[in-house]
Amino acid sequence: MRFKLIAENKSFKLLWTSQIVASLGDRITQMGLLSVLLFSARDDGSKVALITFCTLLPFTLLGPLFGVIADRLSRKKLMINANFLRAVLVALVPVIWAMAKSSLVILPIVFLLGAFAALFATAKSSLIVNLVSKDDLVEANSIMATTGTVITLVGTLIAGSLIKGTGATAGFFVNAAAYFASAVLIFKVSCPQPQQEGRPALTFNGVIDDFKTGLGYIRRRKVLRNQISLSNMFAVISAFGYILVLNYGSQHLRIDEIGLGWLLSSLGFGMILGALILYKRKDKVNFNRALYVSFLIIGVFLSLFFVAPGYYTSLLILFCLGVGASILPITMDTIVNRISPDEIRSKIFSVRAAISNAVFLISLLVVGWLIKVAPVTHIFTGLGALSLAVFLMIYCENRRWGYQLTRLTVKAMMRYMFSLKVTGLENLPKTRRVILAGNHTSVLDGIIVASAYPGRVYFMVADNSFKIMPWGWVLNRMGYIPVKRGGFNKDSIKHAVNLIKSGFALGIFPEGRITPDGRLEEGKMGVAMIAKLADADIIPFAIEGAYEAWNVSKKKMKSFPIEIRFGKPIDSSQFEVQQELVQELMKEISTVKLELEREGYLRVDPDEIVKHLINIG
Repeated sequence: MRFKLIAENKSFKLLWTSQIVASLGDRITQMGLLSVLLFSARDDGSKVALITFCTLLPFTLLGPLFGVIADRLSRKKLMINANFLRAVLVALVPVIWAMAKSSLVILPIVFLLGAFAALFATAKSSLIVNLVSKDDLVEANSIMATTGTVITLVGTLIAGSLIKGTGATAGFFVNAAAYFASAVLIFKVSCPQPQQEGRPALTFNGVIDDFKTGLGYIRRRKVLRNQISLSNMFAVISAFGYILVLNYGSQHLRIDEIGLGWLLSSLGFGMILGALILYKRKDKVNFNRALYVSFLIIGVFLSLFFVAPGYYTSLLILFCLGVGASILPITMDTIVNRISPDEIRSKIFSVRAAISNAVFLISLLVVGWLIKVAPVTHIFTGLGALSLAVFLMIYCENRRWGYQLTRLTVKAMMRYMFSLKVTGLENLPKTRRVILAGNHTSVLDGIIVASAYPGRVYFMVADNSFKIMPWGWVLNRMGYIPVKRGGFNKDSIKHAVNLIKSGFALGIFPEGRITPDGRLEEGKMGVAMIAKLADADIIPFAIEGAYEAWNVSKKKMKSFPIEIRFGKPIDSSQFEVQQELVQELMKEISTVKLELEREGYLRVDPDEIVKHLINIG
């Protein structure tokens, strides 16, 4: 289908080809600057860091503004002008270098090249929508993204060979010709500019307001704040790693432009493999686990540079680093996509990008200074230690030691106060996504399930339950999700599905409310909908004794034996009709509940015997 789109859509084919040519030009620019600085000027990497800083700075400073411009003006013309100006600028680089022999003189040109590259990228992303139908949009973006990655790798090798064979000066002129050819290809694209009537006016103040809105939402969401922090950590590691690899290749391995191209490309090939691994396991991957595994891989292989490996060993190390480095951003993007509301998602991504780019740029300046005062192998080791520290932080958080401590404390209290007994744990699967669903007889039920279930479980409970103390404090401490009265809504269902797919268990009371008389009521459809969307097994459970201990009609609890039992899992994929799945679930809950009652475990209070006999009958 991808080749069919290129073959049948001439304008898209021209845009795709222009991207290939422009990307090749970008790689020639990169390798040309590296050749001038690392090999001609014998730079230790500090000036490369400064040049990279100036190249990327426009993406942070001007990116939001370019988005506004691309929505107001002809995207085709913006791309043509950006490439034409880039062609002129790169042709000036060797001339200015020959006259001044100073990297500081070409910094303004490098900044402008970065600005036009940012404008080109923004306009290109927007232009695709005008060239293909909505049905082909995903395929078109996939082609562009995949091609960009491949060209980055292959182009680096081609650019390295070109600079090595013809010299940096000739390479820059070839680069200018590539940008000019890309502009000509875009000129041939047939693209009617979409009408702008009816769209709200976009201004710079509007961009600032969007940024503030996204930042405010992030501040109120701990999960998003954690993802921003991890993204910043990755930005630091990426900035340091890039400069350190260049320094190690040129100063320690003493390789030429081709060898340096292979070093960078080995990292890229590893990134392709990592992306393929994640794609193959996209329906099975635990994204929280993927985060700490990525940092573990990066930390281990960065630390290996402490032994000063040779060239071929370095290629292997960088390949393995690429695997971890590709899994990490894909995983973080997936998590942010899943937990962000549709109406604010772009604002959240723009805030994250702005913050991460700023951290990346600052890190470039820091590493540029650091390599002057410390051995590069020691900096590699420190960077590896930082990555391993992040791994341990995520690993401990993923194991929820704080949560487990709270759970065990609450479980001990439940055993002391209610003689809590847990049975049926052998029915809990270890590898499948699960939903725990059972009867709802008391305000204690969520605490009982969390105490009994050995893993991390989230509950969606009525918001008024958080007002009941001390259990409201416990609900907050254990991360339960308040839901307004009126049943499940779209956002709550989406949040539940995302939690399950991220590797957590979800607790649901299908009845939708606490029973007023201890009887099992009719189940609602929400549990079946979530189970089908998340492809999860449902574990039925029954609680006995919690109604007698503290039902909704009582203001105070009393000591009464409580037991919870887990039943055998129900495979939701075996039920095409959601109503049938709910009926089967309620039947299993009733069966488990009846088993507990018939065992006579709770025959303690004589006043309750009649009620249990009525329920059994």
